[in-house]
Amino acid sequence: MKNLSVILPTMNEEHAPSIIRQVYSVLGRDTEVIVIDKSTPEMRRPLEETGAKVVIQKTKGYENALMEGFRMANGDIIASIDPDGTYAVEDLKRVVNELKNDEEFAFIAGSRLERLPKDAMTPTIRFGNWFLKSMFNILYRSRMGDVMNGIFAMRKDAFDTIRYMDAYRAGTPFFEIELVRRGFKIRSIPISYKPRSGSKSKISKAKPFYGVTIAYHAVRYARDYSPLLLFGSIGLVLIIMGLVLGAFVFSNYLQTGTLNEIGRALIAFMLITVGFLSVISGLILDLLLEIEKNIVRKR
Repeated sequence: MKNLSVILPTMNEEHAPSIIRQVYSVLGRDTEVIVIDKSTPEMRRPLEETGAKVVIQKTKGYENALMEGFRMANGDIIASIDPDGTYAVEDLKRVVNELKNDEEFAFIAGSRLERLPKDAMTPTIRFGNWFLKSMFNILYRSRMGDVMNGIFAMRKDAFDTIRYMDAYRAGTPFFEIELVRRGFKIRSIPISYKPRSGSKSKISKAKPFYGVTIAYHAVRYARDYSPLLLFGSIGLVLIIMGLVLGAFVFSNYLQTGTLNEIGRALIAFMLITVGFLSVISGLILDLLLEIEKNIVRKR
């Protein structure tokens, strides 16, 4: 079995043949390179001349292209690099080596945001990447430096737990979300990044909508991943509201000597009670999920 498989999703990427040759040069000729391609025949021909395995994509989307390639891969480690010319193959090697040397983690990605040149992204896209990264880290209790990354590597045994899933439109965060939900540890390391040259990004016009879609999926699945965060936050808000309202009722009682705010007192009591029940529910669900993750890890 080959030790490393590298998957490249392509769609009329002019830099892809050069990237493939660099993969062989930097990572070795024994690296399994699989190209999942949706290019025109003219653009596909140079890909086939590199010696990589070129497969016409059957599905739609970046995530599905990666899933098709990963399912074909034979390596113990499977990795990917976006072949648009913005990423360096040397950084892919660093990510792969980090994964090989750190058995605690099942997924390691490259993080662009620490070394991002000023002209590499517009302020809007830069803010969007920062926002998605921050939201992901809060919801999934991680410390990723970047979640919208074009370089990453994961262990094959970790991928096998999501092998038969239908990928939803979330880019690389699809893999990050699903692996974290199954109890695997992920992290990132800083990499270089340069402005895109030549053809424009295939999703350049739809990037704001794409970002909203990713945020939606991150929140949606966080409900199942971290119920304590969700129910605990709701419970905490209810408890605070109940305490504030109760303090108002108590203050009125001290001033008048008469409990004439019975309705508000009952509402305060109900808010505090429901708040505590919400927190307890989150704790119980969180415990059950942790048991489930341990079962998945032992399979």
